[in-house]
Amino acid sequence: MPVKPSNPEEEYFARLEAERRRKAAQERQAQIQEEERQQQRTLHFMKCPKCGMQLEEIAFGDVRVDKCFSCEGMWLDKGELETIQTKEPGFVGRLLKVFRS
Repeated sequence: MPVKPSNPEEEYFARLEAERRRKAAQERQAQIQEEERQQQRTLHFMKCPKCGMQLEEIAFGDVRVDKCFSCEGMWLDKGELETIQTKEPGFVGRLLKVFRS
């Protein structure tokens, strides 16, 4: 059962201690989440999201496309579709219109 502080000074220091512990717990949680994120990145980096096999980078004009030679999937990083669109505006432009908000 928690002990209730009997004077304002004790209350003040009890609040400070509680806040310090709360902040330390939040920092530990943030560190754990970052470690988990890094672990997931390591496990999944350059792995095909469809079949899980290794992706390989291939050149497509000025863009390096991630290609899975197992399931034949092709994956683009952020901004690569827009880069391709500037070179090949027809089909890619229509495709972009579908996915842009």
